[in-house]
Amino acid sequence: MNEKTVIVAGASGLVGKEVVKQLIADQCCKEIILLVRNKLEIKHPKIKEILFDFTKSEYEIENVEADNMIICIGTTMKKVQTKERFKEVDLNIPVKLARLAIKLNVQNVAIISAMGANSKSSFFYNRVKGEMETQLISLNINNHTIIRPSLLIGDRNEFRFGERLAEKVYSIIPYIFPKKYRPIDASNVARALIKASFAPSDKQVNIIENSDIHELSLNS
Repeated sequence: MNEKTVIVAGASGLVGKEVVKQLIADQCCKEIILLVRNKLEIKHPKIKEILFDFTKSEYEIENVEADNMIICIGTTMKKVQTKERFKEVDLNIPVKLARLAIKLNVQNVAIISAMGANSKSSFFYNRVKGEMETQLISLNINNHTIIRPSLLIGDRNEFRFGERLAEKVYSIIPYIFPKKYRPIDASNVARALIKASFAPSDKQVNIIENSDIHELSLNS
């Protein structure tokens, strides 16, 4: 068995927590390197935490070897308040992490984007996600997976009224959501990220849309 060392950025978030949980249980993963602003203190022999300054203009890590990187970085306008700060978190940080992956000779990078990501979109959120995708693709990473989920369902650390309402509606009458827009559990997104990382596509860039995430989770 070719066991993997995986770098995870964004381990404290909704999907990131699920990624770590599933990697711990995955026999194909031998080590999980968490890039964290503050100690998470997740106790497991597989886990190594590295205190990481995400505000730097470029990223460097010494004495780290890894096969995969999974990027689960993201925020909301409500939390950061300004468009500039939102772009820093959802565009600049992921791109700098991808450049770090290249420096470390990481072969497979998987990242969460968003359904509707488009650099030419009239919607700021979708446009930023699209710009992030465009910049990452231009880096020519050996194998690069972009996951585009719809509304994420799961146990968040913060209350979001719109998402909680949609989650409640979906649990009662799921058929009102077309398959393309169906809300998706964070655990399924995490599973798709890991599966795409450990069994990469033949394509250099593999974009997985929301409906395909559901299919991947069913086939895992």
